[in-house]
Amino acid sequence: MISTSPGKSAQNPLTPSVLNQMLKKYLANEFGSFWLTGEIFEIYQSPAGHSYFTLKDQNSSIKCVMFKQKQIIKLQKNMQVTVLGQMTMYTPKGDIQVNVLRVILAGQGDLAQQFEVLKQKLMNAGLFNNSRKKPIPSIINSLGIITSPNGAALQDILNVFLKHNPLIELSIYPTPVQGAEAAAQINHALRTADEQHHDVLLLTRGGGSKEDLWSFNDEFLAHQLAQLNTPVISAVGHETDESISDLVADMSCITPTAAAHLIAGDFDQIAQHLQHNKRILHLLAQDKLRVFQQKIDSLQHHLDKQHPENLLKQQQTLLKNQQQQLNQAFSKQHQARLNNYQQKHQRLLNRQPNFQAKQMVLNNTRQQLDWQINQKVNRAKQGISLVINDLNHQNPLSILAKGYSITSKSDDGSIISDSSQVKVGDQVITQLKSGRIHAKIFERLDD
Repeated sequence: MISTSPGKSAQNPLTPSVLNQMLKKYLANEFGSFWLTGEIFEIYQSPAGHSYFTLKDQNSSIKCVMFKQKQIIKLQKNMQVTVLGQMTMYTPKGDIQVNVLRVILAGQGDLAQQFEVLKQKLMNAGLFNNSRKKPIPSIINSLGIITSPNGAALQDILNVFLKHNPLIELSIYPTPVQGAEAAAQINHALRTADEQHHDVLLLTRGGGSKEDLWSFNDEFLAHQLAQLNTPVISAVGHETDESISDLVADMSCITPTAAAHLIAGDFDQIAQHLQHNKRILHLLAQDKLRVFQQKIDSLQHHLDKQHPENLLKQQQTLLKNQQQQLNQAFSKQHQARLNNYQQKHQRLLNRQPNFQAKQMVLNNTRQQLDWQINQKVNRAKQGISLVINDLNHQNPLSILAKGYSITSKSDDGSIISDSSQVKVGDQVITQLKSGRIHAKIFERLDD
């Protein structure tokens, strides 16, 4: 049997496009994600911001591509980097290349690799999904701040609220934000703040090295953030820093100050907006009042028209007019019917028959019918008498009256006309003119 799989026979060959697609799928499934280190040998950045470069070591090189949305640091020639990538193929030309997902400078691989491994793990668990994140209220009246009480970040945040929105009620939950025990204490502060039913919680600290910020890359802290009932905003480090808490929180800001501005809003602008809304509401209320006043006037006019006294007068006038019309119509109809009656009465008088002549004819006809009926009755009586006489002559009982009888078997009622029809021991019934005899055959005498 000839195989029909592509490429297995000359009759069903592969094409370069199909082969490259198969290789691309194979490379993706075989390698998955991996870390690769080397020196950037050649680099080209497209107008769209995508980077195409060659990564080499002492003996070999491989082409790489990094799309704009994945770039955090600026790539340069001769830079030693470690990349997280996936094997792929540029199918139009059949070029094998590495699709770079993440770049870190060489020497930062330990913490960076731990970060990427944990990031991938939490992503697979769904902790970064927007569908599970809680919305941030548009108006915030109560805020819980989880941070170090001695850090510059807290002072910057307080200055922003004092200047832009002093009406927000602030509660500070102090905790260390770096060190071996910081993650556990941050978790405790978060749980405590969550129980106080604030509108929003702000988890924050200022910038620092990767080691300083490492407490915010704790796996248990990530799950804790996902389980809180209160929406959480995370603002850890500077603009270029990325932490697990930023990815898991319901919202993230690039700096503590940016988070404070976001939460506080512009108090003066809000006040102006409220004043503007107040004027609009006042105008709308006046318009509504005028509309309702016009409606009241219209209803009052309608009510006056529907007043019982006015309605009664209208009904009386209408009734009087209708009564006059009815009297006129009745008189006209009455006269027309009276004329019609007189005409028909006269025609009836003209057509009245001669009752005396008709009565004489009727009497003669009745006498003839009576005579014919009597004749028919007499003839019927004579016929009945003849039939009765004939029936009496043919009646079996008349024969029995002369001394004859009728004998039949008692079991089936059949008439016996010959002695051979019975045998000794049979029971018979004899019908006389008056009564019957039930007998048993003791002897049969055959002629």
